[in-house]
Amino acid sequence: MTGIVGIEELGRRIRKLRIERRMTLKQVEQAAGLSATHLSEVERGRTSPTIGALVRIARALAKEASYFIEAEERSDIAHVPREDARVLSGPGGTRIEALTPGVPGSGLFAYRVMLDGAATDGLAPVSQDLPGEAIYFVCSGTLISELGDTRVSLSEGDAVQSSFLARHRLRAAPGSPVELIALLTQPIDER
Repeated sequence: MTGIVGIEELGRRIRKLRIERRMTLKQVEQAAGLSATHLSEVERGRTSPTIGALVRIARALAKEASYFIEAEERSDIAHVPREDARVLSGPGGTRIEALTPGVPGSGLFAYRVMLDGAATDGLAPVSQDLPGEAIYFVCSGTLISELGDTRVSLSEGDAVQSSFLARHRLRAAPGSPVELIALLTQPIDER
């Protein structure tokens, strides 16, 4: 997140979503436990809700609170054509494409990773101190995955899942370029 919105934009988003959901201020008042007068002031950008109040408003409108404050207003559905995928820099011989920009409040990050069969360093997608997990699905080639003390060789169609508590290192088998899909609960560090 590069920034947050001002109170006028916050109010506009709340009002827009309330109207899309076909809810009255009274209905949101009952669902959120906040007065309709206060909600109206928030919608008009005259006051800013506390974090607790924003969370209750978000729940009443069936949306993540982050939707209302993230600088970029994102849809609940994210579609990126392959030619528009954002390419991240990776170590030599590695190409990483972010498959989607994400949806508000999501903790899921999807990447297409291409590992050159000549590269020996491989890829360590995340720091092992972070909570969360990863699933790696091999589209083509042979992947050597080192997850903690476990080494697993994966071929086309194979998958592996691991907690981030284990160190992750992904390499292509020598002479076997690999394409894989990585689904992570933490973003890949841009280097």
